[in-house]
Amino acid sequence: MADNNSGTFPIQSERFYHGLKGNGATVKFVMLPHESHGYRAKESILHMMWETANWLDTYV
Repeated sequence: MADNNSGTFPIQSERFYHGLKGNGATVKFVMLPHESHGYRAKESILHMMWETANWLDTYV
């Protein structure tokens, strides 16, 4: 949510999500609080790994 990379401001991610969803894609948009462009908090890293594992279990 606190992305400091000028090329990837959160509004761009939100627009990409809405564009995919608007075209019928199966999507999920997750923003982690208090994180910049890379994840540092243990909880954020574990949450990202959990989201990835769930996606793999569901779609692969």
